[in-house]
Amino acid sequence: MKISKVFSVLLSLLVAFSLFPISSFAQTEDEDVIEVEGAPLDPSIDPMGPRHQISYIDEDLESKADFIMLYTSEFATEVTVKKNWVAVQVDENNTVTKVVNQSVNGAPPVWEDEQSLAIPEGGYVLLAHDDSWATKNFRKFLAANFKDGDVIKLRKNGEVVPITEFMTGNGLKASINLQNEKMYTLTESQADISGSIQNFESDQTYRLVINEQEVELQEDGLFQYVYELSKGTNYIDVKIYKNDILHDMESLIVYYQDNPSAEKEVFLWVEQGPNARRFQSSEDVRSMLLEAKDAGVTAVVLDVKGVEGFASYQKNDLTNRPYVSEMTAEGRAGSNPELDLLQEFIDHGHQLDIEVHASFNVFAEGSIAHNEYAVLEDHPEWEEMVYRSEDNGAILPLRESAYGKKGALVAFVNPSNPEVRDYQLKTFEEVMKNYDVDGVLLDRGRYDNYFADFSDLSRTQFEEYLAEQGKTLTNWPQDVFYYEGSNRVDGPLINEWFTFRSSVINSYLEETRELVDQYNLSQSRDIQLSAYVGSWYESYYLNGVNWSSPTFTYDSRLEFPQDSLYGEDYAETAYTDKLDFLMIGTYQTTAQEINKYITLGNILTDGKVPLYAGMALVNVQDPSLQREVFQAGLQNTSGLMLFDYSQANFPVIKASIADEEYVKDYVLGISNPTDPENPFAGDFLNINRNDDNLNVFSDSFGLSTATNKWGVEAVVDASGEVVKMVNKEQAMNWNWTNVDDNNSQIPEGGFVISALDRSGAREKRVLVANNFDIGDRVRSASLSGSLNYEGKSFSTAGFEYEGKVDAIGPGEAKVFVNGEEAAVQSSGEFSLPVSLQPGENQIDIVVYVDDYKTHNQVVTVFGEEAAGFDEVIQFVEEADFPNKGIQQAILSKLQNAKRDFDAARTHEENGLIEQAEKARVKGNKKLDDLHSFVQKHAGKHILAEVAEQLGGYIEKLKED
Repeated sequence: MKISKVFSVLLSLLVAFSLFPISSFAQTEDEDVIEVEGAPLDPSIDPMGPRHQISYIDEDLESKADFIMLYTSEFATEVTVKKNWVAVQVDENNTVTKVVNQSVNGAPPVWEDEQSLAIPEGGYVLLAHDDSWATKNFRKFLAANFKDGDVIKLRKNGEVVPITEFMTGNGLKASINLQNEKMYTLTESQADISGSIQNFESDQTYRLVINEQEVELQEDGLFQYVYELSKGTNYIDVKIYKNDILHDMESLIVYYQDNPSAEKEVFLWVEQGPNARRFQSSEDVRSMLLEAKDAGVTAVVLDVKGVEGFASYQKNDLTNRPYVSEMTAEGRAGSNPELDLLQEFIDHGHQLDIEVHASFNVFAEGSIAHNEYAVLEDHPEWEEMVYRSEDNGAILPLRESAYGKKGALVAFVNPSNPEVRDYQLKTFEEVMKNYDVDGVLLDRGRYDNYFADFSDLSRTQFEEYLAEQGKTLTNWPQDVFYYEGSNRVDGPLINEWFTFRSSVINSYLEETRELVDQYNLSQSRDIQLSAYVGSWYESYYLNGVNWSSPTFTYDSRLEFPQDSLYGEDYAETAYTDKLDFLMIGTYQTTAQEINKYITLGNILTDGKVPLYAGMALVNVQDPSLQREVFQAGLQNTSGLMLFDYSQANFPVIKASIADEEYVKDYVLGISNPTDPENPFAGDFLNINRNDDNLNVFSDSFGLSTATNKWGVEAVVDASGEVVKMVNKEQAMNWNWTNVDDNNSQIPEGGFVISALDRSGAREKRVLVANNFDIGDRVRSASLSGSLNYEGKSFSTAGFEYEGKVDAIGPGEAKVFVNGEEAAVQSSGEFSLPVSLQPGENQIDIVVYVDDYKTHNQVVTVFGEEAAGFDEVIQFVEEADFPNKGIQQAILSKLQNAKRDFDAARTHEENGLIEQAEKARVKGNKKLDDLHSFVQKHAGKHILAEVAEQLGGYIEKLKED
């Protein structure tokens, strides 16, 4: 259990209420400090050993991180120690009997595989987890300070105590293991709740209660229950009693709604920074929108004001914001000054029936990372004032603070400054005034973080806010919070401060709403107002944003960390009632977490506003994961927002939206200058580069690769020669202190090889750096066709291998199939007869482009001797047909065709060649009709797998 007060009941009350169910949880108080103390390093010098606070006792691990857990023998007989975790087993005498993943001299352990570790009777197990050996001290403390034979201690508030201090005396704890996720959304009215009871003992008495309804337990401790849901949020408490003592309680939160809408919108976000320079012509914009529409995108969100403060539009008569082409930073410079991006998106988007929504990075006015400030240098008084521990209590402009000089990426301005607010509203207005946008969207419509804004202006406004509540600010900023070292300590007015800031953002949104309504009314338009926010609402109060519905009511089972904040005053700052729709960034990296935060979004918005689930494409590049999370968003919200175009792989996106398996239908090959007989297999052709990609870009992709600076690129010209290397030395020496911008120009008639790994990985970048150099001759090609054959069975008679090859950039492709050259047509298609043997066959496909090998592919196929009519008839008789009438019809058609082929053979034997040919044509026609009949009923009256196999047999029965 978490070291907090769950139940504190005096002994006398226990006696008085002994007839009622009671909790089995051991008693601790909020202020109790529970520690484990290792053996002293040298007891002759200091009898005290190293200490570390224990985070939890006998609790389930789900949703917990960065801890040392203490497990007593009442929790279970054993626990699971995952790989990269650390555990210490201790017997009843406080003697360490085993250390899993012990450290030697403080170095990271040689990590053992996942294993089970017994909890000794009367002893305990300590289990540690964190995500950084270097910077955190949970795993390292146990791994470095404990060894077999050590005698250790447990302390409570400084006093040495036995393990029984943390035990209840009620035997093994009965725990609930739910098969359900803890928080999820349903579009049907019933929830199936199932699970089991851990430590279930047949000689004990148990009661399982779900929201006060007693539920039957099976003899093995399993249970299943159908819970009738109410519309909206359902809080479901599952309790297990052992011998009338409450042992465990788990809460489920299920949001029930009708499917939000039949027509789902899919927004593609086009961020200004990494994308603006990609669009050098009107045709570039149209080509991208065509690809997006084909993939299933219905609307675009275009950053018209980026974090640097530059505009992606040219009609700026109210603000004079500089255009995006004026950016000069590496990785940002290069946009076409003659192209009005917003106008191009509107023109082409509307022609293609794609909505265009303009997004604004509202209170961001500069990029510290790129040293780009469109307007902030002219208005330094707008810059946020920050209060951070590194500045020793000083309140400073962001860029003068320690954080601003090292660590901060974006320069925010003060949202409570009237000049700032007016200027941002004019930015919205000039876009609505001059462009036919379908909507305007607030991004970064928030404070930077908890440390801002502490300007004199904000202080004055906060004092006025407090005065309205009859409260006074005595010590600034200590009444809000102060620092002890690097730790923030909240003051008495912390919740008032958070609520005040949220009211500032709420009022700005109200002003934006009024402006949009004014334009809609005066010009008979339907401009929609929306916002993007992070889905992690439980910490978004730190940014001064309450994006819930005013009808949302907080429940402690949501377990928000600052739960005292969510009272009536904070509820009044909720702002979704001012929006036409809301986008939330469900940017987590697992399907479970994404589903959880989609549900949280539904709970918070209470069904009052259309909700769109934002997907960070960089986190869901795996096609199966992307498909799963896209479908969760499409089923449980009004649609998707895909962030961002620079990470879009449209073929994968198309399959994910359509709920289809993505299968790449080509193999990308690249010749190897250092080992010509072993070419490289790339990942994608003319697809945005993402982590763990080795891609090739031809000139049909655009003028440049539009890639970020952390990759390695080899530029190949139209003659096939490498003319430029980007970040070669950085990858070879693995020193990324000084890096070069990628975004390589793609030579006309040439191509670019581009590699990127996930952070810290040394694979594809090193491969390109080590194997390519200026002056090398390189070729590339794509090869397709193998998916039609790999792992499949074919008749050994008359087999022919067909495929398609396309040289990328310069050169002419030649294809060899099992050593024999195939004729390649001008379209790139090729075919060649191949002799198959019964059973497994390996087909070698080798491709050369101008004598440079690009592919060496092996395709496995299985040869089958042609099945006769008798074998096919037997297959149909033995196969499972839901409709027996269909089965009889197929058998009849097979018999009729068989008679024709039998007649053809008889005619041939008698020398009647013309009659034989007519009978054979007649038989083939009946087989064609039969094949069409099978396809018509496949998946309905004929099982899909039976229809597929039968269709193959029918084709093999046909005779030339």
